[in-house]
Amino acid sequence: MVNAKAMMKIAIVGAGPAGSTAALLLARSGKHDVTLLDRDAWPRMKTCGSALSPRCLSLVTELGVADRLRPRAYGIRGLRFTGPSGRSTVLSGKEGAWVIARAEFDAELAFLAEQHGARFVQQFKANRLLRDSAGCVRGVSDGKQEIECDLLVLADGAHSRFSPDPRPKRRIATIMSWYEGVPFTEGHMEMWFDRRVSPWYGWLFPETAKRINIGICYDPDDAANPRDIFHEIVARHVGEGRMRNAEQVIKFRGAPIVYAERVGPVHEPGALWIGEAARLTNALTGEGIGHAMQSAMIAASCIERYPLDAVGKEYERALKRAFTPRLTGALAAMRFVRTPAFSALTALTSIRPVEKAIAYALAHV
Repeated sequence: MVNAKAMMKIAIVGAGPAGSTAALLLARSGKHDVTLLDRDAWPRMKTCGSALSPRCLSLVTELGVADRLRPRAYGIRGLRFTGPSGRSTVLSGKEGAWVIARAEFDAELAFLAEQHGARFVQQFKANRLLRDSAGCVRGVSDGKQEIECDLLVLADGAHSRFSPDPRPKRRIATIMSWYEGVPFTEGHMEMWFDRRVSPWYGWLFPETAKRINIGICYDPDDAANPRDIFHEIVARHVGEGRMRNAEQVIKFRGAPIVYAERVGPVHEPGALWIGEAARLTNALTGEGIGHAMQSAMIAASCIERYPLDAVGKEYERALKRAFTPRLTGALAAMRFVRTPAFSALTALTSIRPVEKAIAYALAHV
């Protein structure tokens, strides 16, 4: 169904990959008055491993920003994979990945949306939804100013305070830091599926020829000090020799990741939720950038195609079609990683079909 509509006022809360992608697409169409809101002053630091998977790179290309981002990207062509058994192998394939610091990646998208006509309001700390007499969302306030709109898009991440989803949040904890002076193989990242943090993992991702980020995903209910878990994993998989001349250039940072086994409520009259605010992350890897961008693309498409009173319903329906297999598949993979069979399988990475299967799963699951 295609609908010719009058220009709408659309406000978007959160200028990460989800919010900025939606703002860019809607502003670029020239059909709407778009306001992008964010609580921080930009560019800003973002706690994230900053890796863009092959699927994410496809979305970057579809969005038309690959050439703009490529000069800022550190290209990845291989992965040193370590399974629970401790056996390591180098995986490679036709598809590569990028690592771009989120301070740069997010800023490129947000300011590009602004260049295409979106109004970008920084340091707007949304704390209240505006509603009409019928309870429909009609805007947002930070306590100082009110932004009224026909449609509010919430892309305010794991901490979203406005989510209509009543389910308890399922979380992954993370801690990471950034270093220089640590040797690594050029063009390669590392992932360690260590039993200490199973079913999750630790990583070493290069961001430049000199700088890397090292981090772990772990159980938020783990009673140990997160830095102690971090140092245990680093000692086992990076080693004292490689860390001997390490200079910590950015101190430890942590952030929760919220995931779900299926798409939950993501709309109410006058509002949509996208990205991690809609709990769209990979339960195994914690990857959320590609999920965020795709959900924003789906939301923008529905806004263009359907009348306002049908947008939410159609968006949730489209989101379920796109994400149900992916969310359930990631959860199944997470459960598999906990089993002895995963450890046995990863001990066989010298066998080419096993190597190819693991490489494909890490890129696509």
